[in-house]
Amino acid sequence: MNGFAAQRQLATPDGASLALHHLGGAPPGAPVLLWGHANGFAAQCYLPLLHLLAPAFDIWAWDARGQGHSRLPPSGELGLEAIAADAALVLHHVAEATGQVPHIASHSFAGVALLWASMRHGLAWRSATLFEPPLVTPDHLAEAGAASHHAARVAGTLRRRANWPGPAEFAARLAATPNFALVPPAALLLHAQAVLRPAAAGFTLRCAPETEAGIYRTVWDARPFQALRPLGRPMRFVASDAAPPAPASPSRLVQPLAARACGATFTEMAGCSHLLALERAADCAALVRQTALA
Repeated sequence: MNGFAAQRQLATPDGASLALHHLGGAPPGAPVLLWGHANGFAAQCYLPLLHLLAPAFDIWAWDARGQGHSRLPPSGELGLEAIAADAALVLHHVAEATGQVPHIASHSFAGVALLWASMRHGLAWRSATLFEPPLVTPDHLAEAGAASHHAARVAGTLRRRANWPGPAEFAARLAATPNFALVPPAALLLHAQAVLRPAAAGFTLRCAPETEAGIYRTVWDARPFQALRPLGRPMRFVASDAAPPAPASPSRLVQPLAARACGATFTEMAGCSHLLALERAADCAALVRQTALA
């Protein structure tokens, strides 16, 4: 289903429904890996990366509330506690289904949910490889320029066009933007297919602009960074080097600080942007293997 062997829906206490995907075909006894996606994306966007990891891991991935094949609760709740509780629910379900504590890996937003769940609620994993989680420091919050950039990002997201004739047209539009300039065409088309669903006329975004903007507001919070501490497990924070023509992501600057706070490894990947997991799937897969299987 959508490139995965199986999909199930997990009900949250507040009425959201989380799509949990299983890639299948893992070698007998393979360690379990749980993958989390970026804001506005979906698990399916990362199939090239996940297939590269499949020879070494039993791969699971989830769609965040209101994104991919998941649904928001009636309240529309998108706060830190809610997204952390979702991450904990998914990880506990995977652990029960497999009899293993999973390794985790994530791109962008899901890393904040996983870190907050661990720091606040003791969520356990075997190792963590986090590709540019958008952590925010108190100093960053206090910068007028950073606050203005954040406000502009939220406003721009709310203006985003939601309806498209099809994935090919959406992929072509993304290819013309700086943010997606380094993503290979095949990966870009897969991304477009993953984040669109059929609608009455054409296709519409699975993640409504209001939901994506709400998550940007949620992660504009220094508490997850302030809560970071060593966890006694292998961890790696990965940052891009902001290769042109893609714009620099502010979240890359906090990765070495986060790694230091956790006693973790820090790795910078050259020639890529915040979308490094789409741009450089093979290199990202290698880093996950290095962290988890060392």
